[in-house]
Amino acid sequence: MVEIKVKVQIDAPIEKVWEVVSRVDDEPKYWSLTKSIRNISKNGNEIVREVIVGKVEKCRQKITLVPKGAIHVLWTKGVITGTKDMILTSLGNATLLEVSMDYKISGIGRFFQGTITDELHMEAELAVDQIKEKAEGRPHYIPMEERRTWADLIRG
Repeated sequence: MVEIKVKVQIDAPIEKVWEVVSRVDDEPKYWSLTKSIRNISKNGNEIVREVIVGKVEKCRQKITLVPKGAIHVLWTKGVITGTKDMILTSLGNATLLEVSMDYKISGIGRFFQGTITDELHMEAELAVDQIKEKAEGRPHYIPMEERRTWADLIRG
């Protein structure tokens, strides 16, 4: 079982954060392991869809949207089963975003549980950072280090 919890305070009202996270078809923009999405059905606040994770792994999800409150993702088929919950809490002019993932990994991935846990944790941290930047209206910035050549390393 893989359990991951990540949270971040976003300096934007809950309505603005909800605008970003409720666009569930934009998930590949934030969650790097999600490569593509195909919606199968939509009934009110429930969506059933097929997602491709990693390179070719097909999974099935049932998503329940709780307006301005939460998104519940139930992974029902594929190499990942379990839940991912994104919970929003208003803090006045700011919002607390909490992500809780509780997955069971099957197939060959179960032999690499530690590596997969680390990768999913990094993905969740990056996703909440990108959601924060989008909701706050800031561009995504990746700090860069000056590259050094092997000759620079020899010279000190």
